[in-house]
Amino acid sequence: MASNCPKCGGRLRIYHVKAECPHCKANIPNYNWEARLEEDSAIAEAKFASLYRKLNLLKYSVFGTKLRIARLLMSFIPAIGFILPWAYVVSEKDTLNFDLLGIFTDGTSTIKFFGVLFGDIGGILSALEGPVLYIMLGFLLMLLSIVVIVVAFFMPLVRFTKPRTNAAWITDIFSIILAVGSVAMFIMAGAPASESSGFAIGTLEFAAGASVDATWGLFVYIALLVVAMVGNLLVSRADITSEEDLEIERLAKVRIKQEKEEAERIRKQEAWLEAEKKKEEEHAEKVRKAREALENNK
Repeated sequence: MASNCPKCGGRLRIYHVKAECPHCKANIPNYNWEARLEEDSAIAEAKFASLYRKLNLLKYSVFGTKLRIARLLMSFIPAIGFILPWAYVVSEKDTLNFDLLGIFTDGTSTIKFFGVLFGDIGGILSALEGPVLYIMLGFLLMLLSIVVIVVAFFMPLVRFTKPRTNAAWITDIFSIILAVGSVAMFIMAGAPASESSGFAIGTLEFAAGASVDATWGLFVYIALLVVAMVGNLLVSRADITSEEDLEIERLAKVRIKQEKEEAERIRKQEAWLEAEKKKEEEHAEKVRKAREALENNK
């Protein structure tokens, strides 16, 4: 039920369940219903128009131009780096490869390492020094870089009302910084690891003289991040079509579509009329022939 009477404006409480207003006794559902229906129709039409404008702007912001389509692809390609090897830790005892799925390397993959990490997280935290500290920081920075690049990928959707937003390429820069920091941590872990008498990460034990290095996959990932950043930067600097012009283009397309539908409707109607006319002519011809046959038989 409405919160106020449409006639007298009196407040309606939740316990006023009757159709009549308790103040002026007007029938609320039927009072001035034609004007209220027109008002509701106008409100609905305005809301739909606003929705269409937003959807049109969203479509344009994501893939409205060739450059934006290219940006979308360029923003997706860093995902290739997710399955590449990031770094490796090897010794005569255990081998740890930061390779998410273990496709390119042997030993303990990143997926398996999560089991090691959560299985003895307390022990790993207590041993955060020397090479273990650098290795874990490199691993953490890489994971954060992945999270940030995923955020950057969806940024054009979040900021679609501002087609020239700088948010996407700035977010890409943060991801690049984190990835470079990851490389630095793995490189810094190399010297103390090779000089140590051995160390452990959870249940993984590494002997003296262990080797820690960032692999080619991490550098490829950084290169792909730079490509994504350049794509978003170019889009943020490109000329844009105003929201008003986009709406004019949308309405023009709607009008063209309606004209085509109307032309198709007229064509079908004319074809139907032509078919009906042909049927009538055929029927008339049959009647004429039948009459001629009757006259000839007389």
